[in-house]
Amino acid sequence: SLDLQYVGSHTQNLDRSFFNNTPQPGLGAVDPRRPSQRFKSRRIISNDLISNYDAVSIILRKRMRHGLQADAHYTWSKTRDMGTHSNGGGATMNNYDIWADYGPAAWDIPHRFVASYIYDLPFLKRSSQPILKYAAAGWQIGGVTTIQSGSPVNVTLSGDPANIGISNLQRPNLVGAVPALNCQPLANSLELVTCFDSAAFQLPAAFTFGNATRNLLRGPKSVSTDLSLMKNFPIGGGAQFQFRAEIFNAFGNVNYGNPNGVFNSTSFGRISSAGSMRQIQVGGKIFF
Repeated sequence: SLDLQYVGSHTQNLDRSFFNNTPQPGLGAVDPRRPSQRFKSRRIISNDLISNYDAVSIILRKRMRHGLQADAHYTWSKTRDMGTHSNGGGATMNNYDIWADYGPAAWDIPHRFVASYIYDLPFLKRSSQPILKYAAAGWQIGGVTTIQSGSPVNVTLSGDPANIGISNLQRPNLVGAVPALNCQPLANSLELVTCFDSAAFQLPAAFTFGNATRNLLRGPKSVSTDLSLMKNFPIGGGAQFQFRAEIFNAFGNVNYGNPNGVFNSTSFGRISSAGSMRQIQVGGKIFF
């Protein structure tokens, strides 16, 4: 069977940590430039952020036949919001222009393909040797393969270049084309470096916000296959013993984490983390 699906949602009134006594970017000490001199930093939760999600899915299903069952699911999606973890009080770069932060959500994955499959091995199912049939027949192989786009990378600046009293949320200027991911191995190390061309960015003019949009770049894609081998052994009285062996990331794909996105740091564009490598586990259960 073939399914075509569209899913969309619009969410509004999400929480924002709004610092409504923040000065505009400018020269001089922060506190004397605050709109109200009766207070310093004043945090208010304002319910004015939005989030949008649109997705198209193509799903191909094969029911169990000749011992094989499989599902293949591809989704193209777009998730946009104004602040990461907005339900927990997400903050925007400019407290007075929330639309400047409208862009890909931190969990936006444009392309995702998932295939799941089960195959009943046909070996010795009709064997006339009871012991051989008991031990070698009835095994089942299953697996899940997942391939997906990388997650967004927000390019930020450390410190407070705009001089508004809030650090580490501001962004640089984008002065060239949006750089594509192009990592290089670091000699004698498992790390990757220069994943993004730093020449595409520039520090903004003193006491201004940069024009780079939020979550502008994207990290490495992820590919992983998990496999299992299983068999149920009757042990009498309606009880069964299930043996199961599982291999996670069976083909040992290295799924790197996101590059560092702090533009004015020495590690900008460097990847120093990765997901789990191949893992194997064996287990058993008794059903009665």
